[in-house]
Amino acid sequence: MASESNLSEALPGYEIGAELGRGAFGVVLAGRHRQLGREVAIKQLAPGLVSNDTVRSRFLVEAQILASINHPHIVPVYDYVEHDDACILVMERLAGGTVWGRFVHRGFDQRSACAVAMVACSGLSGAHQHGILHRDMKPENILFGDDNVLKVTDFGIARVLGEDDALATRGGEILGTPAYMAPEQASGADLGPATDVYAVGVMLYELLSGRLPYPEEGGSLATVLRHINEDPTALTDVAPEVPASLADVVMHALTRDPADRFESAEAFGVAIGQAASASWGAGWMDHLGVALREPGPILSSAQSGSGTATANEANPDQWGVVRPLIDLHVGGAAETGLVLNDLMPLRQTPVEVPAFPTRLAWAAVLVGVIALVLGLLGIGSSNPTPILGAGSVTVAGHDPTAKGRVPIDLNNQIPIVVRHLPASVGTPLTAQLVLSLGGVNVVRSTSVPFVHGAAGWRTVVDASAGRYIVGGKLSGALKLTGRQGTVTDDFGVQAARSPFGTFVGVLGLVLLLIVVAYAESLLRGLRRGRRRQNRAAVVGLVVVGAFGGLTATLWGWMLGIAGPTLVSLVVPMAVGAVAGLLAGLAARQVGNRARAQRQSKRLVMVARRRTTMIPAVSSPDGADS
Repeated sequence: MASESNLSEALPGYEIGAELGRGAFGVVLAGRHRQLGREVAIKQLAPGLVSNDTVRSRFLVEAQILASINHPHIVPVYDYVEHDDACILVMERLAGGTVWGRFVHRGFDQRSACAVAMVACSGLSGAHQHGILHRDMKPENILFGDDNVLKVTDFGIARVLGEDDALATRGGEILGTPAYMAPEQASGADLGPATDVYAVGVMLYELLSGRLPYPEEGGSLATVLRHINEDPTALTDVAPEVPASLADVVMHALTRDPADRFESAEAFGVAIGQAASASWGAGWMDHLGVALREPGPILSSAQSGSGTATANEANPDQWGVVRPLIDLHVGGAAETGLVLNDLMPLRQTPVEVPAFPTRLAWAAVLVGVIALVLGLLGIGSSNPTPILGAGSVTVAGHDPTAKGRVPIDLNNQIPIVVRHLPASVGTPLTAQLVLSLGGVNVVRSTSVPFVHGAAGWRTVVDASAGRYIVGGKLSGALKLTGRQGTVTDDFGVQAARSPFGTFVGVLGLVLLLIVVAYAESLLRGLRRGRRRQNRAAVVGLVVVGAFGGLTATLWGWMLGIAGPTLVSLVVPMAVGAVAGLLAGLAARQVGNRARAQRQSKRLVMVARRRTTMIPAVSSPDGADS
């Protein structure tokens, strides 16, 4: 950008003021004509974009045409100056802010939204009659004057650089605002008034609902591809309070095929006015603060209506005020330092395909194997240590203090013999056997009394209720209650029944099937690039990974490798959750890669379907831009 001193040299009759805004096309500064005292906006195009003689000549032609237009809803051009590497436009300065700014901070009701769209159609119709298409119509390019008169600005600059092609940087950033870009504009097909009609249709859709007809997820390139390949969401689905006739008009303007839209901006404006008048009656535009100053069919359509309610009779609050759900649209390139060689037609823009997440995928596999090994080996498992001395107690004829686990057949009654007890317990009165798995009690026998005999105190307990619940390696606890107190002796148990024939064993089989099936489903969705399911799928894989660690521990128990404890359950579950997270992140990156490849293929297909090839602009060094 030229310095303030250079601008002063280029515009000696103007005082240069503060910066009003900037974007990919250039910088806008406040200014004031020294002799006339007229406030102006000075727009300097980025020198790197107008350094080519062809582009400069195009820009001069566009400026001449714009300066010849005298329309109440188009920002007038006062002057055009070329100085060194600068191309400068001097325009009327409108201090009332943009439609977008007012939409964000105040919002619009349905009537005001329709009035804004009709004013835009009026301005565009005037430009179209002079052979000028806007190509970047959006709420940010409609300004309020001091008297609340709306005017459209920034006509035709996109054409100066790329004729009928939408342009993008070689990194894939689009010049313009993808949310308002018509399908034919993105694909490089022939443009016409219907292209601007489409953009106004998107704008009215947003002003009425606060939403865009297409989501902006995935960046600017993904947005324009949706406009090319998908139908917009029906306005009545997101804003059912909008009158059906008005919603039909909006959706008609958003038809993907330009031949099916309104043939002109004037026809669209008339259709909006007729639908609004039919809904709210004649005079619905009165007292809105948005005036339509151009006499003609658009204004007439708003003044003659068949509706029964008029603006003066109806309560203005009944329509409600709508504000946008987003603060900013996904924009394209915003740097003012762009040069012509950085730009190319969108249809030729290479789509950057992310690399395959090799390291992340291998990390997921490694951590998953660790979780599997920890679970199968029962890391953290240990045999309970009896607290009573050797020979004090026998369970099913075996001393719990001996090496190994006590074998128990849950189908039969289990004899218990007590020979010695601590003095703190006293004479044994009752016995109760508790069997647990992973810290959870699964079998608890009833308390039974002892009978004194020659070999000591004897009794039998019945734990047959658990014979179909658990089997294999378990943890046992013998609770002995005497006259003085209670003591619990812990020991390892080897149940006679195989775990595969028990309820918990079947649960382990079912969990295995569920974990495998659900994990495969979530990974498949992520790999295919289903963006809407990304977060939920990754969270789901974390949960599945945790259950995978639990399943590994259960299978280690079922295979007789180890008896699970609370620690041996929790550790594999935690490691499995980490493995699920890594797998989800890796699969999401694979999905991003697949989606980028699909986008690249779609752009190639769109380019092949083009009906007319538009010649590219030649840069100074002879390379196509």
